[in-house]
Amino acid sequence: MTQAPLMIQRSCRIPVPLTDCFAIYSRLKADEYIHSDAVIAPITNIEMIRGEAFNEVGDIQRITFKGGAVIDEEVLAFVPNRQFVYKGTGFSQPLLNWLDHAKGSFEFEKDGDGTLVTWRYLFYLNPGLGFMPKRTIFKAVVVDLIWHRMMTKTLVNLTQIITLRALQNGNNS
Repeated sequence: MTQAPLMIQRSCRIPVPLTDCFAIYSRLKADEYIHSDAVIAPITNIEMIRGEAFNEVGDIQRITFKGGAVIDEEVLAFVPNRQFVYKGTGFSQPLLNWLDHAKGSFEFEKDGDGTLVTWRYLFYLNPGLGFMPKRTIFKAVVVDLIWHRMMTKTLVNLTQIITLRALQNGNNS
């Protein structure tokens, strides 16, 4: 029996028109906006394994954390002005090593003269002995505490960076 994934989702409104917002987002490198917590998830490097910019289906980037843990992320879908979907594998950090894989997506929707950006992350835990207790612990520690904090701070970063770049480019709404 396949278990439902654990999901977390956060949204923000960016005061930049949809096409400009998506264009700026798709040119950003992850290390420009992803929140890297110095204690919980200190990212030391993000490198391209396949592709050049992590914005085409099949592109793969590797995120390396302090201590050497890595996560590989692959672009699964890229729909201009609408959606960016990726899959994460290779989790080796404590608790995250309970994952088979994760899927993330950034969804972009017109919101008046701005853009609503929704970041969704689905965690697919490995089945097996102790699944339900692991699921409960994983949800409390990783989803509700760590990912909630990281997603919130990342979306604040994303809002600031896209807004500033739009102003620099003269794309302010």
